[in-house]
Amino acid sequence: MQEEALEGKVKEDILDILSYCINCRFCLPSCPRFEITAGNISEGASGITRSLYYAVKWGETDKEILNELRDILYSCTTCRNCEIACKNLSTGTKLTDAIEKGRQLLIEEMIGPMPQQRKVLESLHILGNPYEVPTSKRKAWLRGLDLPGISKEAEVLFYVGCTAPNDFNAQNMAMAFAQLLKKAQVRCGILEDEICCGSPSLKMGERGLFEEICEKNLKQFKSQGVKHIVTLSPHCFDTFLNRYPQEAMQGIKVQHYSQFLADLIEQKQLIFKTRVEKKVTYQDPCYLGRYNDVYDEPRRILNSIPGLELVECSRAGADSLCCGGGGGRMWADFDAEVDRLANIRANEALETGAEIMVTACPWCLINMVDGVKSVNAEESMKIKDLAELCAEAL
Repeated sequence: MQEEALEGKVKEDILDILSYCINCRFCLPSCPRFEITAGNISEGASGITRSLYYAVKWGETDKEILNELRDILYSCTTCRNCEIACKNLSTGTKLTDAIEKGRQLLIEEMIGPMPQQRKVLESLHILGNPYEVPTSKRKAWLRGLDLPGISKEAEVLFYVGCTAPNDFNAQNMAMAFAQLLKKAQVRCGILEDEICCGSPSLKMGERGLFEEICEKNLKQFKSQGVKHIVTLSPHCFDTFLNRYPQEAMQGIKVQHYSQFLADLIEQKQLIFKTRVEKKVTYQDPCYLGRYNDVYDEPRRILNSIPGLELVECSRAGADSLCCGGGGGRMWADFDAEVDRLANIRANEALETGAEIMVTACPWCLINMVDGVKSVNAEESMKIKDLAELCAEAL
């Protein structure tokens, strides 16, 4: 009975959100998914949400049709570019909120997520991370950062996240930030028993698992007296800041590491003395920029590095092109796509004449490294994380 009530509430919420959509399709030109497909309406933001609207409105129960709906809903990168367009040009419909709730509905119906994503949810439930990394291996890698465990004396909890212990490029990102913390003499600590923030389960629609993870993390934060969290990933940052219960997070400051570094530079705790004579361009992560309006801090950091020249891609800031990794897409492929967003973005970066594309997100980093390889530009374009570039400038 309780499950039926929950399902009914989710359906009601979906219809309520999408009742504001007038199907003007002004969002389609801004949708990255639409850009890399053959141009069918159901492959863009408006078509994705219309498909969901009619499936709910008509009470669709046919399994084959619901499987088609699953493939449509889970293809979205949740970049929120459609919402920016809708806000500026039309009714301001919360399209990505509806998509997230649609995925939740498909989980309730035992249709979602995508087959490749099921192991991710199992790993989150059993191991506390989406990469099937054994707890012992993860803890050993975290100790390798050479940072102390969190204590009452620590000013900051460095929340590393799940990707760094699993991916070589993201490992360098975490190590560089750890180096910067030591250089700035920040009293910080890490959680040796750190688990996922819950973002992947939330974005795939497994709300119950997210709430379970959320409860475990809040218990850890409280027991350790955490007052300030700095995250490596924009996805962790957004989840802690906007998706955890506000009353439970009261008294805990949450920052992405780019914000924290910008503060350290402003306070003269971090001073760059080595010139980096390079031309760079910056990739705005969706969950840092469009979700949380953090555009200036990473650019202020880059402009504070002596010798560095910052040039912008043709699409930057709120208009920046998604790398393609959000919304659970790091663990799924979609046959309808005729190109990869990271490949398109790599070519846009090359057009600026930059030698380095700088990222501030582990998933952007991974995807853009692959993108540069795919367009055979490894010799002319390097991909580096913001923390790595800062460490070079010390």
